[in-house]
Amino acid sequence: MKETTLIKKNNDYELIDIESIYKDIKEKIITARTKMLKHIDTTMIEVYWYVGKVTYELSENSTKASYGKKIVDALSARLTNEFGSGFSPVSLRRMRKFYQLYPIWSAVPIELSWSHFQELIKVDRKEEREFYEREAIKSNWGYRELSRQINTSGYRTNADVC
Repeated sequence: MKETTLIKKNNDYELIDIESIYKDIKEKIITARTKMLKHIDTTMIEVYWYVGKVTYELSENSTKASYGKKIVDALSARLTNEFGSGFSPVSLRRMRKFYQLYPIWSAVPIELSWSHFQELIKVDRKEEREFYEREAIKSNWGYRELSRQINTSGYRTNADVC
């Protein structure tokens, strides 16, 4: 049953379809929230890429591997203290590997989430990783489906078919 309201306007009465107006506004709010969350995720991916870039460049400029570990540990402690979880030494090394695999920010496929990239950086072969990137975007895979495809050798199965 449609919810309508009778409104007096200039000595006339007009029937207003509240349900349609509500649905329209609701859809705008949902769309705005989805865009906002995607923008936040993309911004955080860019931050993780930058952290990876900085830690990579620091480790490349260190003469000893132990310096790189000490730098990561010190940064991790400070970042975790100020911003909370998500900046453990393991996470910072993951960000560094992300940067190594995607050294040009403008080439990062921003259709994917950070969770997707955490799965993709486990794939060593570039052509295989690119296959999973394309398929994840084209098929709208969540990171769980991407992980399943990687773990069940979806690339090799697809390559065998071609």
